[in-house]
Amino acid sequence: MQVSTKLFNEQQIRQFSKLTADIQEKQEKISSGRAILNASDDPVAAVNLSAANEQKTLLERFEENVYLAQNRLEAGDKVLQEGVSVMTRITELATQARNPTYDAFSRRAILTEITELREVLVDLANTRDARGHSLFAGFRDEEIAFVEGPDGKIQYNGDRGTHTVQISENMNVPTSLDGMTVFGRVETANGRRDIFEIIDGVAASIDPLRDLDERASASTKAAVTFTLPRQNQTWDLDVAGSLGRVRITAVLSEGNEKKFAEAVNAQSDLTGVTARYDQFTGRTILTDTEAGEIVIENLEIEGQELSNYAGQYNLIFNSVDETEQEIGEPRILTDLDQLLGRGIGNLKSAMDHLSIQQAVLGAQMSKAEVQRGALASRKLAVTQDISKLGDADLAKLVTDLQAQLTNRDAAQQAFAKMGQQSLFDYLR
Repeated sequence: MQVSTKLFNEQQIRQFSKLTADIQEKQEKISSGRAILNASDDPVAAVNLSAANEQKTLLERFEENVYLAQNRLEAGDKVLQEGVSVMTRITELATQARNPTYDAFSRRAILTEITELREVLVDLANTRDARGHSLFAGFRDEEIAFVEGPDGKIQYNGDRGTHTVQISENMNVPTSLDGMTVFGRVETANGRRDIFEIIDGVAASIDPLRDLDERASASTKAAVTFTLPRQNQTWDLDVAGSLGRVRITAVLSEGNEKKFAEAVNAQSDLTGVTARYDQFTGRTILTDTEAGEIVIENLEIEGQELSNYAGQYNLIFNSVDETEQEIGEPRILTDLDQLLGRGIGNLKSAMDHLSIQQAVLGAQMSKAEVQRGALASRKLAVTQDISKLGDADLAKLVTDLQAQLTNRDAAQQAFAKMGQQSLFDYLR
């Protein structure tokens, strides 16, 4: 058989090129540490590797969301913890102010501190996260959550939206609570109130210019006068005398004070207290038929649910002598909600409410923490799969590369030797 030298050379060059390409591929795999450089290297493994990488990317996104949620939840938890501390201090001050030994100067000092603490609480409610978004403004997180209105009252400027992030394929977690839920829905004896209303009510009750009483009593005779609105208003109060105690109800208005006397006389057989309205003085004279003690307390006035600085409606109670001349200091009774006793109760309700909201945030934090652990485990498993599918076996590659280099060198030497012969050496 005759062999063409040109054909032989071309065949050898193609073989050398293929061998060199294989060597370069192994070198690239060794340098990159990857077993699959192109999908054609192992189509099935390449598909599985691509899916594993996509899963890892998804898990990393979930981990970022968990980190974001935990940061906001922890910030909210700290705010509520500080809020409870502020409310505790306000409650302590209100309890001190209730002490009858405190004079007007002392109550003014207490009122000043409560006013400052109220501002601290507003500032806490307007806390922003690391990205500058309001924690408690709902979806309106670019806005200030709580603002002071023209009337001096604190108003909610956000909405009821709750931000959530996805932390797994089937799980979302809230990153905060809306401000109305946290600060505006405290359950009190008179329905839901916001915390700032409650604080304002307590501050009004501590007003050093208002000397209010929860109970008034006199021996045998007393005179009662009213501060009333022009429209009808329902008054409920306890009246006690030598025969017993009853709860009476009267619908009163300015110029219609006699309805109180009528209500007392309707129950006089149970209390021993009679009433006479004097239209010239506007006083109602109460008399105990047995010369016993007359007591009025537990006053509830329609529409008077939280204490305020505005003109309030009240009852002025004076002891009087046999000639109906007033003796001693007058006592001013008003709705129980205007008094510190009820205000302190509302403050305690507010503290309980903040503690409950803090527990809600804590539960979400625990949820995020558990999910973070689960994501870490899943990510580790996926990373191991990616390593198994995509990482190169360096020892094997180095061994194969060394063998190929040896083969290439031997082939090159053989080709060079054969290149020294002529065509006649191949003729047989």
